[in-house]
Amino acid sequence: MTTATFRAHNEKEAVRAMALHGEEQRRLSEIERQLAEENPRLAQRLAELRPMRIPGVVLAVLGALCSMVAGLFILVAGAQTQQVFLMILGTALSCAVPTAISWRLWLHRLR
Repeated sequence: MTTATFRAHNEKEAVRAMALHGEEQRRLSEIERQLAEENPRLAQRLAELRPMRIPGVVLAVLGALCSMVAGLFILVAGAQTQQVFLMILGTALSCAVPTAISWRLWLHRLR
């Protein structure tokens, strides 16, 4: 990776970052230039770093599990207090919401 490519990538990142004072920006540019000269492979890897993202499937599974657990707690509370509304809500949370999430994932994978 050339110094110009490394610097161009970092200029894009600088737009998103907080503005630096002139001396700080000059020093940062100097460090970037030295890094690109001394270890171009590391400079390339650092330029390609992206924030880690949690896959949608993992979030969907966690959401379905949380919904099931919350639904079961509400269902038990409704059964103990003999309130029909809580029993219906608990059943919906523990069955309908995870089914809807699974169905949506399935349809999304078919596309």
